[in-house]
Amino acid sequence: MKSVKTIALSGACSASFALFLMMSGSAAASEPDSTPAEKAQTQQLNQTVSDVNAVADAQSVEKNAVYKAQQDRYQEQLRLYRAGQQNYQERSASYLAARDRYIAGHAAYHRAAWPVSSNQRLIVDTNDLLGANVHTANGHTVGHVVELALVSGKVSALRVTLDNGRGDVWIESPDLRFNADAKVVMTNLDRRDLYLMSHETY
Repeated sequence: MKSVKTIALSGACSASFALFLMMSGSAAASEPDSTPAEKAQTQQLNQTVSDVNAVADAQSVEKNAVYKAQQDRYQEQLRLYRAGQQNYQERSASYLAARDRYIAGHAAYHRAAWPVSSNQRLIVDTNDLLGANVHTANGHTVGHVVELALVSGKVSALRVTLDNGRGDVWIESPDLRFNADAKVVMTNLDRRDLYLMSHETY
């Protein structure tokens, strides 16, 4: 009697499971396939995502190329700056050495006493200086003015072309006087020293 009930129960379970499978299959069979419009929309969506990713990849490549170009320019500018700094330091050292030689050399030149009749003032009138004759303190003409160096509007030096093709020399204002009436520049430097100065290189 017990075994009959077990068989009946087992039969009932099998029938229920079979009914579930039939209902599931029926439900699955009832779901319609995607329409052509839905498939096209899905395909379009996938293509849009693909296009956006492609654009993003291209922009990333372009940004990397721009960044690399900027880095290359920066490195080149840095190299040029360092080279310029080194060149500047070398030129500064050369200038300081030349200036020291110039000061030492000019300090050794002979300077005559200014005549009492000379205008005992520094050169401040620039209009009449260009082309003015240059005399030594003892009255010898040695050349004429061809260029002025101004500092804060005042003459700091004159470039003088020496007579007889002796070349040019720069004479600083402490070694110069100007006779405004005669329009003559006077220097207390010796003529032979001026000739030596024309051959100086610094």
